[in-house]
Amino acid sequence: MATVLALVSPVAFVAIWLLTTGLISMIGGWHSLADRYAAPDGFEIAPDQRFRFRSIVLRRLPWFPARYRGCVTVSLITAGCHLAVLVVFRYRHPPLLIPWSAITSCEDGSFLGLRWTDVAVRDADPVIRIYAGAGAAVAAEWRRLGPSGDARR
Repeated sequence: MATVLALVSPVAFVAIWLLTTGLISMIGGWHSLADRYAAPDGFEIAPDQRFRFRSIVLRRLPWFPARYRGCVTVSLITAGCHLAVLVVFRYRHPPLLIPWSAITSCEDGSFLGLRWTDVAVRDADPVIRIYAGAGAAVAAEWRRLGPSGDARR
């Protein structure tokens, strides 16, 4: 019996892990963002700015936000904002490349000293809340480039 349990436990753990990460992707809205803004296969990043181990929240449904605490890399490149979760959470979470022109608004907020930026994306359900300096950098870059995605002169 112990041998069977020793063999089944890792399989059950992996199955539960994949089910959980897949559900978080669907409920939070990462999957719907990936339908429109998935980074192309083989996409290589040479970022102007990269923020590793950052926290974000996807709010597709107000009562079920998907919280990604310390597991997202936010990169600011000329093509747009690149978001990628750590490899262990990558199931149903392909890296995203959201063009600057697809971002409709960046609204700053804070509460008790915690700062964030809410990023709204055209034709996508979830609002992306990016915390601290990474959120401020996304907002600054978006404001610099303007809604068209071209640098303001």
